[in-house]
Amino acid sequence: MKILSGLALALGCATALQAQNIVPPRGEIITDTGCLVTGLDPNGDGFLALRAGPGSGYAQIGSLHNGDAAYLRACEGKWCFVQNGALNGREARFQGWIYTAWCEFYP
Repeated sequence: MKILSGLALALGCATALQAQNIVPPRGEIITDTGCLVTGLDPNGDGFLALRAGPGSGYAQIGSLHNGDAAYLRACEGKWCFVQNGALNGREARFQGWIYTAWCEFYP
């Protein structure tokens, strides 16, 4: 029964990724690391783009700001797939890819 529920959960996640046209992560899944967004220039763009895939050529599907946090699930170079976290001090559900130059990593 555990295997079936795990499979159902995995299929549910895959369906959600495809429905939003988000490129799913490849390789090992990370489960215990987060990113606190920091160092963004408030006089510049002031946000970290949440993208549909691991690169600036993918569509922007959201944004994170200084002080926001996201849970890392997988990384490909400097790009990481994130899922859920906190936006503007409130727990939030989201998923996508971010560039980690503006991440302060925490366990």
